[in-house]
Amino acid sequence: MWLGNEQNPKGPSWRRARSVRKNVSGTQIRLQAPPVRPNKSTLRAWYLETEPDHFDLASTDTLEPIDYQSVKPAGSERADRRVTIWSSGWSFSGRPLLDGGSLGELRVNLVVEEVGDLPVNCSLFRREDLLRYARGYFSEGWLGSYHEGYGEEQDTFDITEYHWPCFLAPLNAQWLERNDQYWLYFEAQPLRIGPDEFYWLYPIGHRRCLRVSFAVSRWLSNAGNPYRKQRSPLTNYLRLMENIMSTIVVELSESAAREKASIHNSGDHFPLFHCSEAQVNDAKHTLYMWSGAEYRDKSQPKEGGDHRAPKEDVAAFIDERIKPRPLPGCLAIGPAFIENDNFGELGSEAAVEIATPLARAGNQH
Repeated sequence: MWLGNEQNPKGPSWRRARSVRKNVSGTQIRLQAPPVRPNKSTLRAWYLETEPDHFDLASTDTLEPIDYQSVKPAGSERADRRVTIWSSGWSFSGRPLLDGGSLGELRVNLVVEEVGDLPVNCSLFRREDLLRYARGYFSEGWLGSYHEGYGEEQDTFDITEYHWPCFLAPLNAQWLERNDQYWLYFEAQPLRIGPDEFYWLYPIGHRRCLRVSFAVSRWLSNAGNPYRKQRSPLTNYLRLMENIMSTIVVELSESAAREKASIHNSGDHFPLFHCSEAQVNDAKHTLYMWSGAEYRDKSQPKEGGDHRAPKEDVAAFIDERIKPRPLPGCLAIGPAFIENDNFGELGSEAAVEIATPLARAGNQH
């Protein structure tokens, strides 16, 4: 029995994987995953995997309305109702005495989402419309959220309102084949706090979508911000995600299958979206400015020292993070980002351009 460490955190054994089955109004969803692996602090077993096996979407009690506090992004659609059909999670351990009870965790949620009204002739089975739907996740309050920043010199007399992005996304967007089914996939890099997020979307109706979202949280000493947490790789967490998604099969109900059959997709047409050059530059500045949060650089005075990382190191991390990395079964993948000079030429189908509510991120690069 090997022990994990920061470079190689130990997750659950795949040999213990068992079948998970869900029936959503006749649509069958099957996958395999290990049992919940809780830790003593954040990941508790009692509230995971408590969802029923059968869901009747025709019942008014099944889908919960979503209360948005912002308008939807331009050129997007978003769900009005949703229900979580399966949730689980797994702790990743290290050295018991040196690393504590857990180095991190991977959580997963399978969520069925429904759009109340789509424009005429739109269907989530059409790839362009599913991409339009994915843009809805970039609402303020979700992946399009901003937070309050501060000036470079932390001047107490600076009354500028700095608003910085919470995420850099979409990253590594691609279409993936899993068991003869095509999924839209993308990632989100946190810039201040929060987990790394990974999204898989699959249509199960003209107005319904299955979202499988994974979130990786890492608990490391002297690493209280996303930049410092990179010292522990995501590799083992993503390997478990890949193992789970390699087993997922969705069998549409008869009515959903008829809806899908009514929609034509060109065999080689896989539209994608990407972040913009401006978003990348804002992300570099934001991540740099927070790179000293809950982190102690021993070469600096504990009080009053600058514990941030070198700007060039943070920029290099972002440049590496945004590189396209095809996953197994990749059908289509695009560039790391869309250059601003090309944005108008490529059009709104290419890049996700998120407007800052009050001020630009104050990029100093």
